[in-house]
Amino acid sequence: MRVPNYPGSRGVSINLTPMIDVTFLLIIFFLVSSHLAKQENFLPLELPVAASGISDFSDRTTLTIQIPSDGTYLVNSTEVSLDQVRNTILVKMDENAKNPIRIRIRTDKSASYAPIAKLLKVCALTGNTDIVFAVYEDER
Repeated sequence: MRVPNYPGSRGVSINLTPMIDVTFLLIIFFLVSSHLAKQENFLPLELPVAASGISDFSDRTTLTIQIPSDGTYLVNSTEVSLDQVRNTILVKMDENAKNPIRIRIRTDKSASYAPIAKLLKVCALTGNTDIVFAVYEDER
């Protein structure tokens, strides 16, 4: 079959507008999602120093819980009670097909151990044993 040749036409062309629209939408999506990912680590905490550590690049479902020096619990930069932390863990587990999730604890090095111990107990009672502590690596 022959392509008709109309007078004044320059030939067949591809409309790139939809592809450009999709590209811009993807750029916006990645900018917003990276901003939300950084927001969970936004609280400036003086993390404890550890002699050794392992970088955590797991793709498992992770919940970050922050404990500043006053001993309160922060999830997504919102102050919550220990019962609300437990409920948040259970909701995340439901989203993960009732499987255990990874829990990242970011705590200030001047925080007392009592709130950390209570949080570890809640994690154990919900069946989550994959717990990661955020630390600074010792530079000696």
